[in-house]
Amino acid sequence: MMEAVGFIVAAVVQLLLFVLVVAALATFLARRSGRGIGGALKSIFRYGMLFVLMILSATGMTGLVALADYEVVGGPGYTAFMLACIIIGGPGLAIVARRVGRDLVRSGGSDPGFEIYLVIAELVCLVTAATGAYIWVENLFSGRFRVAPAAVMLVWGGVWYVHHALAGHRDRAGRLRYGVLLGSFVGLIVGAAFGVLLLQSVLTAIYNVVAGVTVIAGDVEPIFGGLIGVVIWGAVWLRYWWVLGMRQEPSPPWRAYVLLVGVVGGLVAFLTGVWSLAYRLLDWLVGDSGEPARLHFEELPLALALVAVGALAWRYHNSVLQRAGSTSRSEVDRLHDYVVAGVGLVATVSGLAAVIAASVGAIGFDDLLVSADRSQLVGAVTVLLVGAPLWWRYWTMAQEWRHEDPDSELLSPTRRIFLVIVFGAGGVIALGSLFFLAYRVIEALLGEGFGARTVYAVRWPLALVATVGMSAAYHRVIRRADLSEMPLEPPAVGVRSVVLVGSGGREVAREVEKHTGIKARTWERADMEEALSAEAVVEAIASADHSHLLIVARPEGQEVIPYRE
Repeated sequence: MMEAVGFIVAAVVQLLLFVLVVAALATFLARRSGRGIGGALKSIFRYGMLFVLMILSATGMTGLVALADYEVVGGPGYTAFMLACIIIGGPGLAIVARRVGRDLVRSGGSDPGFEIYLVIAELVCLVTAATGAYIWVENLFSGRFRVAPAAVMLVWGGVWYVHHALAGHRDRAGRLRYGVLLGSFVGLIVGAAFGVLLLQSVLTAIYNVVAGVTVIAGDVEPIFGGLIGVVIWGAVWLRYWWVLGMRQEPSPPWRAYVLLVGVVGGLVAFLTGVWSLAYRLLDWLVGDSGEPARLHFEELPLALALVAVGALAWRYHNSVLQRAGSTSRSEVDRLHDYVVAGVGLVATVSGLAAVIAASVGAIGFDDLLVSADRSQLVGAVTVLLVGAPLWWRYWTMAQEWRHEDPDSELLSPTRRIFLVIVFGAGGVIALGSLFFLAYRVIEALLGEGFGARTVYAVRWPLALVATVGMSAAYHRVIRRADLSEMPLEPPAVGVRSVVLVGSGGREVAREVEKHTGIKARTWERADMEEALSAEAVVEAIASADHSHLLIVARPEGQEVIPYRE
């Protein structure tokens, strides 16, 4: 009985989640397309059905071809399932695809639902085909020819190519640019992970030879696995980023990918490797673990691999960002600086707190100091050595921008959120640590008395009160200084949407978005070559009394036409 009730409750919860997701997606599509909730729901179910039928058809074809694999045990149930996928999915896919094609022709090819479908379907097929290719090639290196992964590679690769070609025939500067960035993201992350594996395997083999460790034949398998992964996922990244992504304009999503994934991600990997190297070296110099050097430094290849791959990703994406030629400091730039500064701040504060806690436990209380505390001290010092320069560099850079361009920097929501989070979270942690410190001290005074063990027990709350409290107080001072010098915020723009009609509209649209935050749509005039003025458009938006504007370039000047959606 209880199992049945649990099953019903789980089913109801899943149904409610499905309804909420569909409602949210329908609202988004309704706002984007202007077709209303009914049209958006119809689009969701249509393209959802198209996606499911595509998955069924590709799964059925893959499964039937995989029956030729000697390692696949296919009984009547397996064969029946794959045949059902083809019998139901194939004709259904053809019918729905034909109706979608007719509707796209009628609507002039503009359908946000279809573009979202292309992004999701292309990414799913890409990951599946690349995974099948990796398994197939890896088996080939092992001397086995597997049909099943080859079927996955060929069938899903073909489906990916169809969707990739469909996306290529449409405007990749719109919603389809997210498909390019997602493909670049997956290729970069997985390819970098395999690059770390490859370098680690090669350096481990070299390390074993130098250390005199006996090497067996199986030790070369990770090298081949890493090489295969680098080639396959490197090709994915080259296709999506080198061929497609580099051709895109440096829009906010494009810059967010370069900054947060390439620059910050590479920097985090690089610093992780540097910390591991410094920790192992310091622990060997001051520790007393007594283990042989060969065992103590066995993680050295992984640390070096992280340093190499992280530095390569960091330097490359940083150079791409510089070549993009940013003329102004955007919120994405600020997000990068404050995120990296935040990472460095957390490392600095936690490392300093650990140093204080370990030092309090060591001074005068040698009988209480165990090897774990000594290891914590070494780890804290290395974290401090890595985090403090990182925080100092990016925080001073942000402060320099604050003095050079105070109006835009002080009004930046990224800076304000950063300061509030650091002060708020730091204050909460410091207050909690202070409460625990007071509790321990009072308990000791009322009990067996204040002694060495009490000091040892309160070393961490004492360290957190000192370090986190100092950090929170410092950023509170910065926040108050910002508030005292805060310029007047520009009046809120009542305009919600702008359509620009004229030649050279994209350049004007970028300037309009930079100054007003409104992402304008652009139409090219077919009867004449007449350009709009960005300054005049911004002025028209600032003085407008309507929410939707159509701004047309004319020889005698621009014409502003308000309209209703």
